[in-house]
Amino acid sequence: MQPQNHMDAPLTWQLGDLGKRIELLEETLAQLKTLDSTLHEMQLIYSYVEKIKEGVVLIQDEIIVWANKSACDILGYEYDEVINKSAVELAHPKYRQQLSARYAMLQAGDEIPSGVLWPFISKTREVKYVKPFSYRVMYMGRPAIMAFFYDVTEDKKVQDELTLRAEMLDLVSDSVFLLDIKGNIKYVNKAVCESLGYTQDEITRMNVAEINPKELREKAEIRVKQASVRKEGRFKAVHVRKDGTRMQVSVRIKVINLGGQEFILGVVREIVPEEEQL
Repeated sequence: MQPQNHMDAPLTWQLGDLGKRIELLEETLAQLKTLDSTLHEMQLIYSYVEKIKEGVVLIQDEIIVWANKSACDILGYEYDEVINKSAVELAHPKYRQQLSARYAMLQAGDEIPSGVLWPFISKTREVKYVKPFSYRVMYMGRPAIMAFFYDVTEDKKVQDELTLRAEMLDLVSDSVFLLDIKGNIKYVNKAVCESLGYTQDEITRMNVAEINPKELREKAEIRVKQASVRKEGRFKAVHVRKDGTRMQVSVRIKVINLGGQEFILGVVREIVPEEEQL
């Protein structure tokens, strides 16, 4: 029996070695499955990021190392024209130094409020305003910046136009009101605040009926409901100042469309007694 045990020993060792190899192969197979799953998830993420409308760029040491299709489209460049290009050089010259400092702070780990508008220059030399949200990430073992941004160029134009209009309306001596269809005050010019004694914040939390005497508020609500887009309404009314004093006014109202919504535009002028005009 002793010789037979001696002959079986190498086979036992081989079987034991084979078992270890099988375990190693199973472990390797499990790792490959995990890697395959990870790669699949990365492909899904990449596919999603390529389809979204927001621009996404990965920046390291101010150089763009990756960008999605929307980022290229917003700036008007092809992918090959954006990669390995300085993100700072794409910005408006006036803001490049400021943007460079911001990137350095972000990459160093400082938390900086997001959502500030930045002007960039497109390939066609147009100014594109973008609203970025940037985060510090690790790429190839080193800090980098992942930035998501929106093209807000058209919104900026509208906002600038509204600001200009507001400034112009503040130069008008007549009181100008902008109401929603329920009569809630959404905007007033400077003349309204001066004539009624309310601050801008106070009056834009009120309904227009509240600046009328209690006995005339129902009539004011009816006039708001009768406002028309086709015909301008004209009538006389009484407004009550913050201090309780009253003034006779002439009012002109009309429904207008602003940003796809209906509003009531009202222009009010105080009726000054003839003896006070002398």
